[in-house]
Amino acid sequence: MNTVEQDQRDAEDSANDQTNPRASVSLVPMLVAGVALTFGGMIAALVFTSVT
Repeated sequence: MNTVEQDQRDAEDSANDQTNPRASVSLVPMLVAGVALTFGGMIAALVFTSVT
């Protein structure tokens, strides 16, 4: 019986890790999105400043 209960706890822990915003798996997409948005903003600022 202990192994079934332990398996259920492990499944719940892995589900909680995926929803945790500070989990290492979710940090990589946030880093990529942040870098992309930063460079996109810099390019947009360069375009707008060169137009005026």
